[in-house]
Amino acid sequence: MPSALTGSTTDARAWDMPLSDAFDHFPDALVMTDGEARLSYLNRAAEQLLGLSLKNVRGHSLDKVLTLQDGATRQAIPIGDLCGPHTPFAGAFHLLVRNGAGAIPVQCSVAPTPTGSGTTGGFMIVLRNASSLQQYIDKLVMQTMHDEHTRLLRRAELVKRLWRLLQEKDESEPKAFMYLDLDNFKSVNDTAGHAAGDLAIRQIAARLKDQVRGRDSLARLGGDEFGLLLEHCPAEHARQRAEQLHRTVESYVLNWDGKTYRLGVSIGLAIFKTHKHTLNGILAAADAACYRAKRNGNSGPHIQEVALD
Repeated sequence: MPSALTGSTTDARAWDMPLSDAFDHFPDALVMTDGEARLSYLNRAAEQLLGLSLKNVRGHSLDKVLTLQDGATRQAIPIGDLCGPHTPFAGAFHLLVRNGAGAIPVQCSVAPTPTGSGTTGGFMIVLRNASSLQQYIDKLVMQTMHDEHTRLLRRAELVKRLWRLLQEKDESEPKAFMYLDLDNFKSVNDTAGHAAGDLAIRQIAARLKDQVRGRDSLARLGGDEFGLLLEHCPAEHARQRAEQLHRTVESYVLNWDGKTYRLGVSIGLAIFKTHKHTLNGILAAADAACYRAKRNGNSGPHIQEVALD
């Protein structure tokens, strides 16, 4: 019987196992190259991930076999660039581009394999399929950006987009920010209940979204208030859009418990072109214009405009 010191014969055979056989049981994809960056080894997981067999690609240049892209910019990433200090994770993994099979997100680790003389003898690359993890992260990002009740953007995301727009130096393109505050909403809540009010908010949000261009950003600012950022939008077009949104809300009818309810909307429209305005200045100007519109009641227009330039 083998002693505890020497171990069992089974243990001895395991230690004598060729390194490649051990790597074949490694759960992540392992790719190895020689000193000339030619592919020398793929484990089974790598063959499955890449859709290639080692016997068909051994000796091929690595850049012909393995293509990585930046997950955010889609720019190609040379493997050698990944050997340096890693940049902070920005919410998107590297993309592994596979011939005829699209691109998938991967976690990637790269290490040079030194030789006895201290020079680099090639690369050892470990790839892990991150598709499920990326989907989970994308879901969290969507939840952070969007109001769970209306599926519109949240206030913080709209403010962030306005801030980015103000960083642009192009002063030739007009822009507009619109503040919308529903009229008579409190009456609906008090008379028909909060469930009816919630339904009205969802249905009005959907109607407003149908009227918004793809390049524009519509958000629920809170309660019965909405905000709309219009990029590359001439003043006359912004006025037309405000009137269209006003009609959209005015024509809405809530049917609840055998009764019908109508709501209105007051709109403050701030039009600007230069990047000299502050974020708070634009938000405050649109808010103040909306307040003036609401004070008009039924005796005046429910859209008030302010030109900031």
